Amino acid sequence: MMNWLVHLNDIIAHELGPRSNSVRNATIMMKSAVGAKLPVSNSKKSIFLVFLMLISSMSPILIISPVSAHETANDVIWPKQGSNDTGWVQLDAVGANPDIGMQASANWGLNFAPGAEISNLTMEIRVNGSDNLMIEEPIINAADIGINLFDWSGLGMLGSSDSFDGMNPHSGRLSPNSEAGAVWTLPSGAEITELIVEALAPVDPAVSFEPVNIEITDYAVHFVDGRLYLAVSDSLLTIDYNNDPKIIDIIEFDGEIIGIEIDSTNLALHILTDVGFFHSISLIDSSELTPLPTSISQAPFQAFYIASDGNVYASNEDRISVFDGLAWSDAYAKTTSGDALDIIEVNGILYFSFDNEGVVRWDMNTNSALSTWTTANNLHSDSVSKFLVAGNQLLMASKDNGLARYDWSAGFWLSTWSSANWLTSDNVGDILVVNNMLYILSGDSLHTYNTANGIFQQTYSISDFGLTGDAGDDLISWPNIGPRSPANDMILISDGFGLLAELTPGNTPLQTGSMLLASGPTSADMEAVVELNDVVYIAAGGFMNRFDTAQSRWLEPTFIGDNVNQLSTDGSYIYIAAENSGAHKMHNNGTILQTWSTSNGLDENSIQAISMASSNLVTLSSGAISVIDPSGASTINSYEIDSFGLNGMAVYDEVAYIATDDSGLARFDITNETFLTPWGSTGVNNADNVPIAVQGD
Repeated sequence: MMNWLVHLNDIIAHELGPRSNSVRNATIMMKSAVGAKLPVSNSKKSIFLVFLMLISSMSPILIISPVSAHETANDVIWPKQGSNDTGWVQLDAVGANPDIGMQASANWGLNFAPGAEISNLTMEIRVNGSDNLMIEEPIINAADIGINLFDWSGLGMLGSSDSFDGMNPHSGRLSPNSEAGAVWTLPSGAEITELIVEALAPVDPAVSFEPVNIEITDYAVHFVDGRLYLAVSDSLLTIDYNNDPKIIDIIEFDGEIIGIEIDSTNLALHILTDVGFFHSISLIDSSELTPLPTSISQAPFQAFYIASDGNVYASNEDRISVFDGLAWSDAYAKTTSGDALDIIEVNGILYFSFDNEGVVRWDMNTNSALSTWTTANNLHSDSVSKFLVAGNQLLMASKDNGLARYDWSAGFWLSTWSSANWLTSDNVGDILVVNNMLYILSGDSLHTYNTANGIFQQTYSISDFGLTGDAGDDLISWPNIGPRSPANDMILISDGFGLLAELTPGNTPLQTGSMLLASGPTSADMEAVVELNDVVYIAAGGFMNRFDTAQSRWLEPTFIGDNVNQLSTDGSYIYIAAENSGAHKMHNNGTILQTWSTSNGLDENSIQAISMASSNLVTLSSGAISVIDPSGASTINSYEIDSFGLNGMAVYDEVAYIATDDSGLARFDITNETFLTPWGSTGVNNADNVPIAVQGD
């Protein structure tokens, strides 16, 4: 239903027939005609008919046959002239049915004496979107004379506006701190009494200087505009795929979020935290709504589910409870204390999984429990971490024994998938079905299984998607629904380190991008650091971490597989002195371009220091200095240094200065590849382990 107000005033009616004797009666009659349907009599009257039609891009105009003038039950004496002010009248446009192309409409009839002439007609229209008094693309039509008194077709919603004319000039970053060009179209003569602008504050991905652990405990997709809700720790992230940055809102709660559920009936998103409290926000404007009640007489709920019967079912280590809209009641009492893990509904049966207790089944039709599944009968694992329905199969994932399958329509078990047959690992992190394709996260692998023909198709390593974790944690389905969703159905994969790989089913290649929620290094320790083109390269624990100072984010790390003693740069590339694998040349995108080791002429694989001269790369090992021609044949010449303990090196003006334990500062002429006289102490005595570096000249 769409509502708005119409007001007709200062109507002067001049009768062309017999005179009336009561202006008041005419006024009362006109007001009554607006408010109620009059009985029909034999006297003739004309009627002023106003059609209100709701026009939208989905459907044509609904045509209603004109209504002719009708008569009252009693004779009415009309005045020769008079006026009428109808006051504000709310018109409710009803009857829309987009499925058959029918539009909402309303009519409004005003009675006048036969043959009356109307002049000085003033019409006012009032809308108020904040009070739900609005209408989409209305037309007011005087049907008797075929004139549009008001036409708002093609201009969107009258009474509210959730978008600017044309493109939104404020979508993106303000540069430097302001933006202009926002335009709304308003009716001619409209008066704005109050203007409220609500602005989201999108945030960049979080930056940490320690390794991040992003555990996505649950997710939901807005069924109208397609925005994605992610529950991460104690925060609810709202994500718009088409915005930059993509995180458009963050709402924090009183504890870790353990579950979220869409309530399409009440247009609400329900949130449950680990301290046992429910919260609820509006799916329309994200405002706070009245939450589900919390039962303080029992342990906090650990999982909940909105079933097809409209009730809310919740479970914890003690029981299964149900909320019928008025109060919570206990449906099932447990005898053991395993934590609640997951809930799903299949064909009128609710399945509840508990840690080390198997699966409890509840028949919603009889409100009674069925037999419990455990490893003592048919279940593959007593800890089912995730349920999923794929066609006629109920899939049950576990962290310890693969993936079980049950044909719920026929009532029999199918073979379990594990590392003994189709899967690479018994640890199934998550499962998902999109477009007849089953995706299984098994350890550090992603398996694809075609549910239409029953064939495993391909196995990917999560490292193929730029993920660096030991195992995949989450699979998220983000379908193309509305303006805040991706252009195509998408799957997101998380390994818990803040980077989500974007996969587009049916696309070649499968991965079409990535989305960053938070970034951090692979380790809080640092072995060596150098900066090149606003990117800081930090070697730590076998990885090369890269921090972009311009974007304030960590870039994808490169696995080196070795400890690093020193990093240097020549302004174009990064050079790595590795502990056990020689010297490396790295591109600024993190790709290893070249490696020098004992296999191609280096004196040893343990490199203490590395630096680039004008045309040669110089390395220092435990007993020699090496000069490498990095171009072409990569000629390597090594020269032993007769000294005990080579501790560090710096290159300046084609001379390598080498810190030693017993010979002071050894000097090597790189151009002539000869040693110069070393520099002994010039007054700095009793100084051990003194670093050496070059700064300027």
